[in-house]
Amino acid sequence: MSDVLSEIRKRVGEENLINSCSGRGCRVDMTGVPPERIVVDVDTAFPAHRSTGKRCDRILFYEDAAKNRLVVVLIELKSGTFKATNVFEQLQESIDFLLDFVPQSAEITCIPVLFHGKGISKLQLKDINKTPVRFRNQKFPIRLNKCGAPKNLANVLSRSGNL
Repeated sequence: MSDVLSEIRKRVGEENLINSCSGRGCRVDMTGVPPERIVVDVDTAFPAHRSTGKRCDRILFYEDAAKNRLVVVLIELKSGTFKATNVFEQLQESIDFLLDFVPQSAEITCIPVLFHGKGISKLQLKDINKTPVRFRNQKFPIRLNKCGAPKNLANVLSRSGNL
């Protein structure tokens, strides 16, 4: 494992790491995702690090060796109905949390993702598309895919040019 991933693993704590991005009735297929990765269960890590506020469900870290950068995937899982504004807040407020774990000098690509179980109304889709997540003075659009779809995570990452 790379030095950056090892450092993140140590800072987050082994007890807050899991092997899968699935949960909350939503299956995320990890096929095609780099095997050297870290998946943080944010529901356990937030309280363990005395963080408060809204949060996403998972944070995936892996290195894109070709671009020499760390890829940080903020994952929100919604198997039922949801409001786009809540999803945005959960993803955005997780940025402050993850900054405690990544080296300041690291080149980072941020990919916020919503995995959903049901269809998305046109109004919710419009709201999601107009509210990108901000990270280090850049805007990152919220990517979408369905829970349980084959290679759903790899498809999102490849569409964003990070796989």
